[in-house]
Amino acid sequence: MIARMTRLLTATALAASALAMGGCALIESNVSGTTLSILEDGFTPPTLQIGDVDMVCGFATVNTPLVGAARNFYGDPSLMETVLLSSAGVCSENQALTEEMRYLRASREKRSDEALDARIAQKRLLALSADRQYTAFMRMKTKLEQKYFFKYGTNCPAFKRDFDEMVYLLGSVAGLQAMQNDIAAQQTVGVPTDTAPLVERAMGCLDNAKWWGTPQAARAVVWSIIPGGAEGKDVKGTFDANMTLAEAKGVRLPHVMAAVAAQSGDDQPRLREVIKRFGTAKDFKVNKDYRLIDAIAQAQLQNISDRMWTQATGTRTPINSLGKFWDDKAGADIDADSFLK
Repeated sequence: MIARMTRLLTATALAASALAMGGCALIESNVSGTTLSILEDGFTPPTLQIGDVDMVCGFATVNTPLVGAARNFYGDPSLMETVLLSSAGVCSENQALTEEMRYLRASREKRSDEALDARIAQKRLLALSADRQYTAFMRMKTKLEQKYFFKYGTNCPAFKRDFDEMVYLLGSVAGLQAMQNDIAAQQTVGVPTDTAPLVERAMGCLDNAKWWGTPQAARAVVWSIIPGGAEGKDVKGTFDANMTLAEAKGVRLPHVMAAVAAQSGDDQPRLREVIKRFGTAKDFKVNKDYRLIDAIAQAQLQNISDRMWTQATGTRTPINSLGKFWDDKAGADIDADSFLK
């Protein structure tokens, strides 16, 4: 009898403990979910209105681990992590460019040790960028597939929130960036090479006009970088049409994609054309709700311009001169020689 009572009390205690633990987990999950909803719906929109890329870089690199800690409280921060990791990838890309320009200057001055050191540092930072960007891509892909019951790159989700659509877009672009950066870093991270065609198919799920022409521009990038991908397609026309749309919508991300495609194909005249178009656009009004994304686009085109200027002259693009070049002919918009004096 005593033994039976002991077993009964033990079973009761275990059941009570399990219920208590389950209740705590439920409470923690609800609190974590509420906090993430506040971050997604309350904090993200004002952040996207900021035009200070450097400030957002600091915010992203510091807060990504903090947001990720929500998993310890039964939350799933994957969508916020996608946004933060995508931003953090831009930050390390900027650092990689600084090292690349150090390499270019050292090469011009025939300082081989300095050039080699800069190239190593550049590739390390490109690998870091690829890792952040591919993690962002996978966080987006896994979470949204679970939420909307679809297969990325095969069929399309029925989005219920603009935030989810934006994460789908940013995560997809991060996937493309991850593949390119990993190739430049000698495939240190191991980003699958089928990421690009997967993203190309997935971009067809988004409303191109709603997202500033970026989905079609992203597809055109893939057509450009995959051997045979441009066959039968008007790549230049696609970029031009979507840059026009982006200028009307106030977010010029397609310009970056057109520049990346031109750079990948070593088409210098086209690259200059795209940068000039961005830098000399008249009557352009930025979309205040997505000011940050346009600022990131400008920073990335500034980076490409800085690389070109450094390779040719040893210095970055002069102040207020994006879209202008060192060898512009006399009578153009600038006196190019004055930059170098």
